[in-house]
Amino acid sequence: MRLPQTSYVKLTTTCVTACFVAFFFWQAGAYVSNDGTVTATEYEQIFQNLQGALFFMTMNITMNAIQNVILIFPDERPVFLREVNNNMYKVGPYFWAKISSELPFSIAMPSVFGCIVYFSVGLNPTAGHFFVFLLTLILIYNASSGYSLIISAIFSNKQVAVTLTPVLIVPFMLFAGFFVAASSIPVWLREFEYLSIYKYGYQALMRNEFNHNSRFPCSGDDNNYLDGCGSNPWSQISPMSLSASLGLLFALYVTCYLISWFILFKLSHDHEI
Repeated sequence: MRLPQTSYVKLTTTCVTACFVAFFFWQAGAYVSNDGTVTATEYEQIFQNLQGALFFMTMNITMNAIQNVILIFPDERPVFLREVNNNMYKVGPYFWAKISSELPFSIAMPSVFGCIVYFSVGLNPTAGHFFVFLLTLILIYNASSGYSLIISAIFSNKQVAVTLTPVLIVPFMLFAGFFVAASSIPVWLREFEYLSIYKYGYQALMRNEFNHNSRFPCSGDDNNYLDGCGSNPWSQISPMSLSASLGLLFALYVTCYLISWFILFKLSHDHEI
């Protein structure tokens, strides 16, 4: 294992954060009776708790992935440039070897986090929804890693990269559909929302959670929460489907890594020893 101590610290941090989420949102999505005793206001409160839990998960996975890349790659950057210019290896083999070596970790961390929080929070109880939940977390993690790899490839100074990361990443939270409804975003800003990992990740988690959730029988077979429960948990997110959100997350993941590969390729040719 490369950097075992660092890996153990990251695993411990992931588990501690997951336990915090589990305790704070304990059984937020637990079974709700359909005997008519639950009011629309109570449903709205339950939905709000689940929305908060899912958005926090999206934010936590994103920031963990960014931190893991932004604090490590700038230190490797000068070594990489020196060795590439000494013809020890090419950019392509280095880049794809790096991606391949980190892929198991990039799958394991969000999966560990997801396994702890899913049942503790009381999310959609079917196996299919559970595995889609894990897939969504993995895509969020890897797409976020691609974002941060672009930043760390552009800026050689770690402090500059770390300082600029909140400015370049955090504003995309506003496009997720949690703080403000997607339909209320100004027209001239909507181009930016298509670059938001938070938007696609949060939407995918929301669609997966409230699609045919047996713990909310009031929604019926057609997922009509507004008429059946008196409150619609999907009211603030865009009408984009689950599959479209997952597909665009994957597209962001691939695009970010290709851009970072191109930046490294250009740096290797422009760098002078």
